[in-house]
Amino acid sequence: MQKTSLGTCTVRQLNNLRWLLINNTLQSICNVEHPEYFLLPHLQQLAALWKKTNEPKSVLEVGLGGGVIRNFIANKFPQCGVTTIEKSSEVIALYQQYFAKENGQNIINADITKLEMTQKFDWIVLDLFSQQDCPIFLFQSDFYEKIKAMFENSNNRHLFINFICESKQQLNQLHEVLHKVFEVNIAIYPIENYNNKIVHLHF
Repeated sequence: MQKTSLGTCTVRQLNNLRWLLINNTLQSICNVEHPEYFLLPHLQQLAALWKKTNEPKSVLEVGLGGGVIRNFIANKFPQCGVTTIEKSSEVIALYQQYFAKENGQNIINADITKLEMTQKFDWIVLDLFSQQDCPIFLFQSDFYEKIKAMFENSNNRHLFINFICESKQQLNQLHEVLHKVFEVNIAIYPIENYNNKIVHLHF
């Protein structure tokens, strides 16, 4: 347990399960013997979508948590390069000490809204934590214009968002801004008994 700029971060373990909490909110959970497995239902929904999708050559993950997404991708797509952007240096340190399957390369300690990148990606996965509610930039066109510019010019461009939805109004607002920027159909997958929604765009 340690105090950080995000609040109290705690890593706990019971048998083979290890998990990360921030202010007593579960962020990640993994099997330490198989850290590439997805245990939470919203991540299992992501895995089901990825089974139907062409293998990416490059993935950008925004929001690290316990790193279960990057660990899964490294195992599932060993030829794929994974880059992670994480705002909190403390979260990165916790990942590298307690959760990293590999040496933790290609992790950028930065604010996605302020970072300028020239690298392009096939897939982008947004999995962001906010203490009160969804980060406000998730509802802003300028943010998604920036995300759109980070994609490779290919037919394998996929955006995945783990969206924690407190109301139908929020979901409608997200749908509206995504449709405005990307001009494609938007698939939304509710997760039973959770506030999470998995949002998927292919363009």
